[in-house]
Amino acid sequence: MWCPVCKTEYQKGITICAECGSELAEGTEDDFLITGLCELKDKEAAAKLLEYLQFSGITNVEEKEEDGVYIITVPQSQSKQAERLMRGFMMAQQEEQDKEAKASGTGNDGSQERGSDETPEGILNNSSKTYTKKADEYKDARTSGITFIIFGLIGMAYLILCKLGILPLTYNEIVFVLLLCMFAFFIAGGFASVIKSGKIKGQISEEEALTKEIKLWLDENITSDLVGSWKDANVPDEENELIVISKIGEMLSGYYTKLDTSYLEMVADEYFNEKISGSF
Repeated sequence: MWCPVCKTEYQKGITICAECGSELAEGTEDDFLITGLCELKDKEAAAKLLEYLQFSGITNVEEKEEDGVYIITVPQSQSKQAERLMRGFMMAQQEEQDKEAKASGTGNDGSQERGSDETPEGILNNSSKTYTKKADEYKDARTSGITFIIFGLIGMAYLILCKLGILPLTYNEIVFVLLLCMFAFFIAGGFASVIKSGKIKGQISEEEALTKEIKLWLDENITSDLVGSWKDANVPDEENELIVISKIGEMLSGYYTKLDTSYLEMVADEYFNEKISGSF
């Protein structure tokens, strides 16, 4: 939990800042540090990019105007994901304009009515959610659970010491019972989270085995010539990286039809970084 006013971080479960009394927001410092993503001169393009990023899961994305330039800002913690989405958005926009120009037999003068496929839903080719590995999910659940338990036990101990008169603080019965229930809730929630993490832990090896199997399948089916055929000589390497990752994801989605699309996208991205990125 994070105080947007004092910039102070708190343990999960606390909702009010002890320093200034402001309501806390869930997240870390990086979630509240804002960075500029891009500057656009066209207001309509900026509005569409803003909507696209919001649809894709980027939180707290904002647009502001300065001297006729529209600046898109995003949380620093999501800047890399936002940059990749922005490049994909620009590529999709250019591709759509080329298709319209080809269909009309003229240049793209903007006179044609926009179709529904220009909405963020049509432009977005990949999943709007980011896949979390079972190993990371296990760590998060276990850490959260242990934190809740410790916090609850400390709170219980504090109340007991107050009740015994060891600490010079007293509460009326109603407040004491409410605090007792709150700390008991923390402990119960912590144990539930730890139990959940135990179930997730059992899925880690299964997921890792599946990921290894998929990457072996990619080794057998992706060649340097195939990757070369995907590249576009007219665009920068950064855009070609997106094209290749997208093509790998399409291959996986076509073959592993029953698996989560966001999981397959994660595998495609990992495979690219491990086996292909060195050739760029």
